[in-house]
Amino acid sequence: MKRPDFFLCYFETTRRCDQGCPNCMTRLSPSPSRPELTTWEAQHLVLDELAEICPRGAVSFSGGEILQRPDHLELIEHNAGNGLYSFVNTSGAGLDGAKIRELKHAAAGRLTMGFSLDSVDTGIQERCRAGGQACLERLLRLCDEEDVPYFVLVTVSKLNLATLGATLDWLAERQIPTIRSPFVPRGAAAASRHLCFDREDMEKRISPVLRANPLSYVSHVPFFAAPDATHLTLAGHELSLGNLGCQAGRTFIGINAQGDVAPCVHLLDTPVRCGNVREKPLSRIFDESEILLTLRGERPVKGKCSRCRYGDSCRGCRSLSYYHTGDYLAEDPACFFEPEKVETRSPYEEEQTRNTRVFLNHLVRHRPWSEIFGRGGRLGVALLDLTARLRELAGRRVA
Repeated sequence: MKRPDFFLCYFETTRRCDQGCPNCMTRLSPSPSRPELTTWEAQHLVLDELAEICPRGAVSFSGGEILQRPDHLELIEHNAGNGLYSFVNTSGAGLDGAKIRELKHAAAGRLTMGFSLDSVDTGIQERCRAGGQACLERLLRLCDEEDVPYFVLVTVSKLNLATLGATLDWLAERQIPTIRSPFVPRGAAAASRHLCFDREDMEKRISPVLRANPLSYVSHVPFFAAPDATHLTLAGHELSLGNLGCQAGRTFIGINAQGDVAPCVHLLDTPVRCGNVREKPLSRIFDESEILLTLRGERPVKGKCSRCRYGDSCRGCRSLSYYHTGDYLAEDPACFFEPEKVETRSPYEEEQTRNTRVFLNHLVRHRPWSEIFGRGGRLGVALLDLTARLRELAGRRVA
């Protein structure tokens, strides 16, 4: 089995959390009967196995609240010892400069912090989760003072649609990399299914603001960049920019606190289960899981996604497909593009191809990606070659 040149694992190390967010997707009711992974299990059954799968990968440590796990520094230090990069996703409650320095030291300097902001409107933010714009500004200042890069996660639901544009504008003005995450009725959030956005929301309110912000071009669906501009070589390693669309099972997996593996964090605690690290080595799950093998295949998706020009580079959101239809391979129910055939182009292809070039230029200049993919100046040379190609594609007349 060919190993990926870059791989990201979203590792929910614990379900413990002190924030009490009203629509938490990781809290289960009743609580899981199995205990959370021990320090030894997390280190050897997850982190060492990830290093085996991809020595140039990264681990996104999360929860619950990762900082509530007493051994969080041990886990980050072990990951750094394997040569992998560490993302720490946290509410930031109680975080100060001393703690960030402690995390950075444990990660051997290879650290990126992840924070959340669902709305710049205080009232809406409080209905979504704890914290807010002022809290985030404090956390970002701390990271800047300690020279630690960061990104912001925006979970999109019916609750924050009205202010999504203002929120994304605020982040874009500050050149803050942004990951959009769809709200799904996972775990305790099943009682809030009515908060899931729909196709009209995606077409009229979500996609326009995401398309316009190149620094949101991660796990971005629907994604309409030209398919022939989605492959590149960085530092001698072949990568697919198709992974800017749905990455589930391709260069991304999720692992929960009890060791279950799923192709996407949003599919944890569902029947779309690839295995458990206590029962089977993670590297074997990666090589043998029928679900992961299917998702890594060519155009495994169904319905209009299977006949879409962007069916391999975008693939639609697999978690939304599952929660709406019960089939993780079904067409994306929130996608508004209606291709008649594979050759049908989106009217947004030129814009997204052009903005993909902007995003790649950001990667060249900013950590962690310049460190993960770059050795010397090879990353910059590779991306300059690719951006020239993207510029050529963006200049073509869209048919």
